[in-house]
Amino acid sequence: MEETDEKIVFNIISDKTAILDKNLVTQLIQELSIMITDQDVELTDYFSLEVLVRQERMMLAREIEQKDLVNKIEYKIDKPTDKYLIFFLSNLAKQNTPKILRNGIVPHRLRRIYDGERNQQEILFELSVLDVIKEIVPRIETLQIKSETTKKKADFEQLVYAFLFNLGYNLDYTIQPLRFMDEFTQPYKLGRLRRSSFSDVEPPKRVYLNELILHYQKGISSESIDHQFLSFYHVIEHFYEKIYNDDILNSIRTELTKPSFSYKRGKDISGLVALIQSRLKYKNDEFQLNEPEALELTLKKFVKDIPYLASELTTISPTLIEYFKSNEVPFSRGNRVNFENANTNEVYKNLAKRIYLTRNSIVHSKETDKSKYTPFRDDKELLTEIYLLRLIAEIIIIENSKEL
Repeated sequence: MEETDEKIVFNIISDKTAILDKNLVTQLIQELSIMITDQDVELTDYFSLEVLVRQERMMLAREIEQKDLVNKIEYKIDKPTDKYLIFFLSNLAKQNTPKILRNGIVPHRLRRIYDGERNQQEILFELSVLDVIKEIVPRIETLQIKSETTKKKADFEQLVYAFLFNLGYNLDYTIQPLRFMDEFTQPYKLGRLRRSSFSDVEPPKRVYLNELILHYQKGISSESIDHQFLSFYHVIEHFYEKIYNDDILNSIRTELTKPSFSYKRGKDISGLVALIQSRLKYKNDEFQLNEPEALELTLKKFVKDIPYLASELTTISPTLIEYFKSNEVPFSRGNRVNFENANTNEVYKNLAKRIYLTRNSIVHSKETDKSKYTPFRDDKELLTEIYLLRLIAEIIIIENSKEL
């Protein structure tokens, strides 16, 4: 509404306003210039650390504060500081998510700012637009740690997990520090592939397998990245046994119907037995299928249009196709996948290996494993794989649906 050398005045709702103090912002930017950050959601110096956190369920109180008088350390989970909010908004602006804050606004919180006793108290001074943002966007909360003595970044990060473990152990609070901005923007990036609002969604025209929908819903509702991956993997895994056994039966049928096959020749029967034994392994009193092969067969059966899958990945990010072509999965050594390769058998083979090796690194995270997934540390790389796996799970669900 108005701009001077000292401030910018914004219209918030109806006739209500808030201001941005230019001098304050300039001071905060100067302070930020001397702080340490190698991540876009964590801010630290020698006396403090502030990092964006995510709650998997609502806690009893919004603000959590604790003081360690012996070690002279303060812990707090609350709305971000002004300095952190400027840092966060600057990094968020670099993402391809222009409306993410506007879409996250909770209207009743916006009205509450200017209602009742609080409004009467704030008539005496101008409301900061930074405080408005903190109040109306529910997903912005930070863990703030302050120390009276100097500490290294690694020391502060140990304190982060020590404090969160205490809350989980004693109060069953499920709070996670975010490691990168994509964790904050991921739901929006995937959501924009479909429709922007409920009014754009039409009633169902198809019915789906209930079990697949349960796994899918668990995947999109979980805040844990590894749980998301495994939930989408379970959608694919649902078909392993049937598809693998059908493929064995087809192989046997092919052998039996060859003009050169004779059940009277021992050599032919032995060859048939060898074929079956090569496809099924007997362990713990039951036959076990070859999961990597079953995964590849499932992909070939249901994900028939590789160019379509590639185009959907490009919609999420134009860099994904080149990323999969040029990079293994860092923590699992999952294969590179060139979606533009004319040899589709090679695409399916590498895609299956990339998915299966990543799944194994999550499930079998022994201390001695060289290729294992470590929570939080490997989340940024795993998030990229989730985009791929979710699209595959959606394709498989639709392929196994029926018209209503």
